[in-house]
Amino acid sequence: MNKEEESLIEEVNNTPDESSQLEDKIEETSIPLSQYEKIKDDHLRLAAEFDNFKKRTEKEKESIGTASIAYFVNSLFPLIDNFEMAMNQDEVSKELETFKNLLDSVLESLQVEEVGNVGENFDPSIHEAVEHTGEGETQKVDTILRKGYLFQGSLIRPAMVKVKSE
Repeated sequence: MNKEEESLIEEVNNTPDESSQLEDKIEETSIPLSQYEKIKDDHLRLAAEFDNFKKRTEKEKESIGTASIAYFVNSLFPLIDNFEMAMNQDEVSKELETFKNLLDSVLESLQVEEVGNVGENFDPSIHEAVEHTGEGETQKVDTILRKGYLFQGSLIRPAMVKVKSE
């Protein structure tokens, strides 16, 4: 052996026992199992709570968007009703028909559907009965006084109808 190898061997032999130092550090930083389980449980609860928070905020964003569109459509109802009255006149100009078609396409793009047709069964969840005639068991829509509308499957305005019992 040469001198360099001997000095390296002496250094290794002279260094303090690293494994005993490592055990001392582990003992200093170790925690009881019950405390570890509590920390782990708290961490899992916090992660689940954060996940629920993200889902809840996404739903709130969607509902705010839906409510704002429904509010916008509600503000259009007087315009829609006036177009309906104008279209029921004897003579209707081409321009008026064009504007009515444009309005209908806008409502369709917003996923707004008309509710209530003459001859269908009366449904109090989507119809508002103003007048009732007849004495039968079956109630049918006789006349539509004002159209009703659904927005994404939710009723935003019931159809105002006259009901006839048969």
